[in-house]
Amino acid sequence: MSHHDKLMAAFEVYQSENEKFHGKGVKASAARARKALQEIAGSCKERRKEITAEKEALEGKPKAEGMSQDAARHAHIRK
Repeated sequence: MSHHDKLMAAFEVYQSENEKFHGKGVKASAARARKALQEIAGSCKERRKEITAEKEALEGKPKAEGMSQDAARHAHIRK
């Protein structure tokens, strides 16, 4: 399953559990909604990495060796 698919599935779970928690007052659904949100956060980070790699491949740019994304971003801002 791709990170995009995981993200979409986790969001559906979140929506369902959040509705149960707010609409029906099911306390156990709050924990499941929070778990889904945690999965969404992780999948978002991984998907962002995939998108960046795909974009760089399309542009023909090699990935910066030994430099984190944050360091590269700050170096770009300083220029």
